[in-house]
Amino acid sequence: MREKPGGAGSGFFGIIAVGIILVLMGIPFVGMTIMTVMMLAPNSRFGLPMALATLFVVYLISDFTGALIAATGAGFITAWIRSGRSFRFSVVAAAAATALASIFGTFLLPEQSLLSVDNVETLMQFYSSAGMSSSEIIYVMNVLVYILPSVLALWAAAGVIASASAVKLINRQRGIELDLPGDYSLRMGLIPAWILIVALAVNLAGSSLPFFLQQAAVNISIFMILPYSAVGLAVCRKVLSKYPQGLILAVLLAIVFPPFALGVLIITGILDTWFDFRTRLKKIDERKRQL
Repeated sequence: MREKPGGAGSGFFGIIAVGIILVLMGIPFVGMTIMTVMMLAPNSRFGLPMALATLFVVYLISDFTGALIAATGAGFITAWIRSGRSFRFSVVAAAAATALASIFGTFLLPEQSLLSVDNVETLMQFYSSAGMSSSEIIYVMNVLVYILPSVLALWAAAGVIASASAVKLINRQRGIELDLPGDYSLRMGLIPAWILIVALAVNLAGSSLPFFLQQAAVNISIFMILPYSAVGLAVCRKVLSKYPQGLILAVLLAIVFPPFALGVLIITGILDTWFDFRTRLKKIDERKRQL
């Protein structure tokens, strides 16, 4: 974290846009953003007390799980940034920790989470008003419970990313740059790739394996959509920066065939683990310059 003189007049509309996203995602991420900004404020005596007060408000408005999510995300981002780690690393670590916290908090105190009786009844009333039969509602609820860990993890990780984006924009308005020299391109290592491969193999094995292994494999596969889509998007941005004429095709693909476009992003992100597309593009540029 380093202070930058001036340049505080830009990014206002970006803050508003990210703020709207945070409100739509939930109170825990609004609180997470406020807490992180307060704790990252340089030379502030009241940063931590105000962050704790914000956490208490989140607990009152939301629930135990919401407060746990806000505290975990803000705490990890602040701790890693203040220890000198890169902003990107801090966000990834916070997203992983918050995803685990969301699952742990939900199953530890279900009545203080999205699984509360009031929330379940509201959801069932919504499905009933949509014309679904009782058997269809039960089926949908069973599916939701089956994939709930991955849904919670995706929600928490995406919320941390949105919160971190807001924190970065707010601090930039205040003349503080969170990016440090040495921020590296987003990449997934071999361990996550092999975890995904094993999960997919378990999915293909079907009912021959224990139920809990099947459920874990399905949830891992669903959650991996987020990080590998992010890597695929980073690769596509690099490609489009080198070949801007492909932007129209990419936009049309995303609008007309969104599932196919998402599939391309995910596969690109997975293959980047072994093929390192951005390094290959860099080498191609170097060869062209030498000619």
